[in-house]
Amino acid sequence: MRWLALAGGVALVAAGCGSGGSASVGDIRRAAAKTSKAGSLEADFDVDGQDLTGSGSGVFNSKPQSGRLQMQLLAGTRKVRVRSIVDGDTIYLRSPAFAQATTKDKQWVKLNLATLSASSGGQGGDDLSGILDAAPTPANALAYLQGSSTADKVGSESIGGVTTTHYAVKADLDQAARNTTGAARETVRSVIAQSGVKDLPLDVWVDGNGYIRKVEYDEHAGRRQAAQVTIALHDFGAPVPITAPPSDSVVDLTKMIG
Repeated sequence: MRWLALAGGVALVAAGCGSGGSASVGDIRRAAAKTSKAGSLEADFDVDGQDLTGSGSGVFNSKPQSGRLQMQLLAGTRKVRVRSIVDGDTIYLRSPAFAQATTKDKQWVKLNLATLSASSGGQGGDDLSGILDAAPTPANALAYLQGSSTADKVGSESIGGVTTTHYAVKADLDQAARNTTGAARETVRSVIAQSGVKDLPLDVWVDGNGYIRKVEYDEHAGRRQAAQVTIALHDFGAPVPITAPPSDSVVDLTKMIG
């Protein structure tokens, strides 16, 4: 069984004056790096995709990379809630959409994204699509921005009460993969291999302290229609405790798919 079937199951069940002008791509890359190194941050998400639409929020740590979030998704006419916990390359999901794979005692499903990507060999077009749509993270967007190749100032805007500069950015994903490491690099490489997309436009809002406050882009995790993702970032602070579910409450879907 490929992730395409599972993703389908989820879907069915459930800084200058004024505007214009060029900006330094180095400024954008530095802002992405600074934001990704914040001890923790909170994020609000909106996702609008071919199979799933919805919104949610979560909190994420930079080192080690971890996070937890909740998404309320609309699949057809039915609402489906998805709880996620991120632990490096591993993501844990809890949702009625996985009722056939879980039991009374094992309510969580587990997927290792690196293993899943390797097993697809870059050919499993939608293997990652449903996961990234249902459980987005800021790490993906910040990794993409490390490949920024052009940046144009659009204007000044207030995001969550904070004054920011809005940039229209184009990212070279090959460059992004070279400029990142670990799980972020593997995610970027997987997106390139599975979608064929190498140039990615993003809208980015950066505050006066050099933190990214908002990102909008299309998530090309597979060869199907991309999902539009909007992420608002706020409440940067110290790392927060995030614990993976107990192993005896988890079903490992990576092995089933493999």
